[in-house]
Amino acid sequence: MKTFLEKIIRNVLTGSGLLFGISKRMDYRTLSRYMLLINEMQDLDGILLEASRCLKAILNYRLFAFAVQDSGKLDVWIDPNIYQKPFRKIIEKDFAVRNDYTTHYFREDPSRSSKTVTFQSTDLISYVLMDGKYFAKLYLLPDTKMLFYHSEIINIIVKSLGLSLANHMNIKSLQNAAAFDPMTNCYNRREFERLIEHNMANASRYQRDLSVIMMDLDHFKRINDRFGHLMGDAVLKRVSEAVVAKIRKGDYLVRYGGEEFVLVLPDTKRPRAMELAERIKQVVQDLEIKATNGEGIRVTASFGVASLKAGQDKDALIQEADSMLYQAKAGGRNRVMPQMKLLHNTSKNDSMNS
Repeated sequence: MKTFLEKIIRNVLTGSGLLFGISKRMDYRTLSRYMLLINEMQDLDGILLEASRCLKAILNYRLFAFAVQDSGKLDVWIDPNIYQKPFRKIIEKDFAVRNDYTTHYFREDPSRSSKTVTFQSTDLISYVLMDGKYFAKLYLLPDTKMLFYHSEIINIIVKSLGLSLANHMNIKSLQNAAAFDPMTNCYNRREFERLIEHNMANASRYQRDLSVIMMDLDHFKRINDRFGHLMGDAVLKRVSEAVVAKIRKGDYLVRYGGEEFVLVLPDTKRPRAMELAERIKQVVQDLEIKATNGEGIRVTASFGVASLKAGQDKDALIQEADSMLYQAKAGGRNRVMPQMKLLHNTSKNDSMNS
């Protein structure tokens, strides 16, 4: 209620011209209030949410988005209500990527409109944040007349975001050291728990797709027994590198344990996940790995694919993928389950029975 009244008063004061200074003081008071909140935030989601609320209170924007690229990985934060197609084109142009980034949606906020926002790319205002560790852009589409001091306010927010982002990157570096398997450089089992819960929450809240692939190297014990554990470690590293080369930067490869891996695939339907598993299966099978004695090592893998269903929890999703993996191994290994032809038959039967 207070924010609504402030907007009305601000519009009246700005329009009059005589009381311009009062309107300016109100905006700076709003800025000060939100700067305190931004500085209290520890996570990037919270920092961006408070920054968006601050700019909403002052500029009543129609669009707020943020993109940051570090270590070759691009993350984008947007309002789920915006019309995303033109914005995706802007991101792909500004960061020289194509469908190769992770999309985050701002947490539920009662002050946000439920209407889909459409816009022209030429109407967007963007601000660059960068240092040696990252390159980022803040995107705005104001719905209020921009006054001369508004640019100063936005610059203050951008500088504050820059400091918060640098601090976040430092913390992230420390967290990453504990989140990755040192041998394969994949995410570890502990980090998997956080990744799957975060992505399941996003998928459920915004009706997005989510798939997982469980992958297990076939007869890996024979490799360790014949060539030694050091050679076995080298095989795991080569396989993980080959898999990473085939997935998007927004996907996650986890070393689940021993020779078992899990892929977490946001915004991916089961048929696409199965196609990816088939491609990875072929890549693993085609790897040319030489032992220290010059002997060639042939590696194959089995795969189980599952996609998140309405009301399904984490354990049920993983259990489904694990069950598919078991079927792949029981069926002769070096295969993906469910098979694409079985999926097509199931879909056909479902349509006939409906």
